[in-house]
Amino acid sequence: MAPGLVETTLPYINGASKQHTDRPREVWGTPLSTRKLSPHDVVHFDSGLKPRAHRIASNSSASKILLLNVQVLDSTGAQPYSGDVFIEGERIRYVGTVPGVERLRVDPSVKVIHGNGRTLMSGLGDAHTHLTWNGGALDNLGDLGIEEHTLCTARSAMMYLDSGYTMCFGAASAKDRLDSVVRDAINQGILPGPRYLANAREIARRGGELAAEITAFADGPLEMREIIRSHAKIGVDQIKLSMSGEDMVDTRPANDCYFIDDEVAACVDEAHRHGLRVCSHARSRDSIAQCIKHGVDVIYHASYMDEETMDALEKNKHRHVVAPGLNWLYATLHDAAPFGISYSQAEETGYKKELEAAIRGCKEMHERGITVLPGGDYGFAWTPHGTYARDLEHFVKLLDYTPMETIIAATAGVAKMFMQEHELGKVQPGYYADCILVDGNPLRDISILQDHDRLNVIMINGRIHKASPKDFAQQLTSAPAIEEAVPQENHFSNYVTYLDEQGKQRVGHLDLDTSRATPLAMPSGAPISSLYQVIELKNEVAPVGEPIPLEEARILPPFSDRDILAVGKNYAEHAVEFNKSGYDSSDKIDQPSHPVIFTKRSTSIIASGEEIYPHPEFTESLDYEGEIGVVLGRSGYQIPEEEAMDYVWGYTIINDVTARERQRDHKQFYIGKSADTFCPMGPIAVPAEYLPKKLRVQTFVNGEKRQDATTDDLIFSIPTLIKTLSAGTTLRAGDVIATGTPAGVGFGQNPVRFLKPGDRVEVEVTGLGRLQNVVGTASEKSSNEYIPESYLPELNLETTAGGIGLTCIEGKQMNIKKIGNGPETAIFVHGLGGTSEYFTPIVKSSDFESRFTSYVYDLEGHGLTPTNIASRVSIDSYADDLANIIDFTSTTAPITLTAHSMGSLIAITYALRNPSRIKNLILMGPVSTPLPPSARQALTARAQVVRNKGLLGSGTADAVSDAGTSSATKMFQPVAYTAVRSSLLNTKPEGYAKACTALAGCEALSIEKLSMPVLVMTGDEDKTAPVQAVTANVHERLPDSRLEVLRCTGHWHVYENPEGVARAVRSFLA
Repeated sequence: MAPGLVETTLPYINGASKQHTDRPREVWGTPLSTRKLSPHDVVHFDSGLKPRAHRIASNSSASKILLLNVQVLDSTGAQPYSGDVFIEGERIRYVGTVPGVERLRVDPSVKVIHGNGRTLMSGLGDAHTHLTWNGGALDNLGDLGIEEHTLCTARSAMMYLDSGYTMCFGAASAKDRLDSVVRDAINQGILPGPRYLANAREIARRGGELAAEITAFADGPLEMREIIRSHAKIGVDQIKLSMSGEDMVDTRPANDCYFIDDEVAACVDEAHRHGLRVCSHARSRDSIAQCIKHGVDVIYHASYMDEETMDALEKNKHRHVVAPGLNWLYATLHDAAPFGISYSQAEETGYKKELEAAIRGCKEMHERGITVLPGGDYGFAWTPHGTYARDLEHFVKLLDYTPMETIIAATAGVAKMFMQEHELGKVQPGYYADCILVDGNPLRDISILQDHDRLNVIMINGRIHKASPKDFAQQLTSAPAIEEAVPQENHFSNYVTYLDEQGKQRVGHLDLDTSRATPLAMPSGAPISSLYQVIELKNEVAPVGEPIPLEEARILPPFSDRDILAVGKNYAEHAVEFNKSGYDSSDKIDQPSHPVIFTKRSTSIIASGEEIYPHPEFTESLDYEGEIGVVLGRSGYQIPEEEAMDYVWGYTIINDVTARERQRDHKQFYIGKSADTFCPMGPIAVPAEYLPKKLRVQTFVNGEKRQDATTDDLIFSIPTLIKTLSAGTTLRAGDVIATGTPAGVGFGQNPVRFLKPGDRVEVEVTGLGRLQNVVGTASEKSSNEYIPESYLPELNLETTAGGIGLTCIEGKQMNIKKIGNGPETAIFVHGLGGTSEYFTPIVKSSDFESRFTSYVYDLEGHGLTPTNIASRVSIDSYADDLANIIDFTSTTAPITLTAHSMGSLIAITYALRNPSRIKNLILMGPVSTPLPPSARQALTARAQVVRNKGLLGSGTADAVSDAGTSSATKMFQPVAYTAVRSSLLNTKPEGYAKACTALAGCEALSIEKLSMPVLVMTGDEDKTAPVQAVTANVHERLPDSRLEVLRCTGHWHVYENPEGVARAVRSFLA
């Protein structure tokens, strides 16, 4: 073994996966059930890594592009389907059916492209990109002048985009800043090119480099960390380790490893600390093993695998991406002869052996569900720039990937490397408009992606990079007549419910053309949080704030907390197909004599865009039913049919998902239709006055139209349904009635076509947009988030609008404020009925702010700090909170701890537990310990009366204000008296009551054990902490205390006598 080489001992991760340990290399690549269409879905990079903030300069929001009659290959795994696509600004707005398409075709501001059946797909991605390689030898790159090298790199970037590539992951740069400079030029719109994540020179140990001129040398963990820090400073997005050899380098064979474990671990740790991914040139078994062991994110090549290494990679497939760079191996063997490397020379050097090993290993990775992505190490003489799509052909012909699997890997898979899989790599609404229009079907012949002439249109970020004038359609002179058009005088009628950026439920108006939601408010200005409020307000709403892009919010169902009233067999043709299907146990005749009524459980409701869980153990006959949902606007009982439409508020869309065999076997509909996620609803609800009288419902599965009917086709009309349902039951405003589904459901197809994971179901209704949901996988069921998780609420959150501005410490939200920047730390604990504001006159004084960094906070249930209604509060729990706050300050030096009234017991409890943490202790109006039984009883009774009547109604606020302040305060200091009373009245009754019971339950405290200096302070008229009691029960029991009695002062010392308190504190701390 060459000097500096190391060998990693296996197994290297707590025992490798046992799933396929019986598979010797001889059978690698044979079929396994773990093979996945989109294996990258399971990849989750280190939780500390975030998507890079780079964005290509925004396209004008006024830019509009309409592509007509294209075959949409959307990279979800669904087969291509015919449709139209509308792009606005930098994002895709509609795919399949475009609302108002006829108007858009004649709009002069819209660029219209006739697809003529060509394939529209996502722009491609390359996982192993070298923009700075110039087609020559790597050894010569170091001598290339920076000016010439910049031009070469810019040309490479343009060639990638010209080749239909819109995403590139930088694998190394020949000069440290060159990648980043070109990336920034692309993002600023100076240079055409793909979305790019930049690298710098690859890091190698001395003696382990591939080409010295383009290498950043480092030996040992410390040097490597320093190199990574320098790379981070110049703005790279990832770093590259050169961990193994290369057969073309005579002295460094590919199956050798040059790094040691400590170096790899240090590199991953340092890179991740700076938010950078780590990729590695790792051909040898031992270098691959190190990548897996230490969490290298992207493993390049991974050629020489053995069974143990493969098992470990399978176990850790959730954190690794492999990019084998196959074309480098293939081209070196087959295409390098014109450049002086014959087939026999390449074979002798080891490239045939490595190619065979890589093919075998990649096939096995694919079968095991390990993510393998294309990217062929282009930019050498025999792997020239512009031939990047050759890798895709290798995936199909050498690795036995299907064309669909290959395209998904090259689009959605590379989007995963960008950590932007939610907005890159697919042709779906809301995704960036990075698209190519291909003349031909790459699923039939993937090699057409290598023919640039067949890439007719190339777009990135909504900008057209390449197109021919013949692609653009002639504008029509007038729009076709649209039947039953309704004037839209009210601009706020498409009501959408969503979660805003603060996680609050809101209602807005959704512009279906721009996919932007305008937040809505009541006439009073209060934000609207539910559609029940809109109904009760009779649609009197007003816009508030700027429209927000829908992708920045989360859509919720229009209504989610009531069971749906549903109707079966309400379209004649569907009733016939249902009766013939063998799944109908409700009747023996085709058409029912009375409406068939059932309910769908509210827990089945999900929003547009959420996944339908297939329930594999519950059903094998998952079916769809597109329906029109009627929303009631008034409550009613025994509603006459002729008045029924007066009770209708509006409409929404419903997909009545059904488990057919459950519907059949239980001879009723509820069980088969109420499973979780079986009621997609939305995306909007619209008042009836803004819709035509006749509504059309259409359902599409994977782009194929399956259902199409109108409300004229209903067996039982909407008025009849309302009359029937209200005959013995009161209907309520906001109730939703699903009116039934037309013919064309899954069991009505020939042969039967039930839904399966990956199927996309879309239901469209006139004026209501499109409800879109995909059938998820059996392993990814999530809980229904629209059900309240607890009926034990958090109290006292309304003032902070749900907790905004609070600090979460050890799982509890607390109001904490930091004041001053002094070298010492001071913590303040208020008392019963007080808040952190009580101490403001002390901590805001200039001398105190310069000496101390102070922290004031509200106790649980006081001020702005919430409390759970069921939480148990005690002096000990308050002391636990105080301990967490002190830890939160990160101070290591002893602190000054100041407390008032009940807070004194909290401070004493903490000080007894942690005496070394306290430098000085200040106790204002300390409560005697233990409390006498009479005081305990009085506090317990006070807690009960406050819970029953509140602090005002029980008289507690007035009684405590009067008893707690001095006669001088009541007579001469109305502001101080008002401050005391306001503090009490602003305390939530439950928080106050809990504090009373905590105080009543406090056990005797051994204050004699406190050895630190203590200032004990009380007022000469303090009835809660009288001078005599404080002297005997506190001052005289403390080993090192000083007593200060404030004149003309009651129990609220700081409010009543701030100057006296400040003087006493300054004197004590001097």
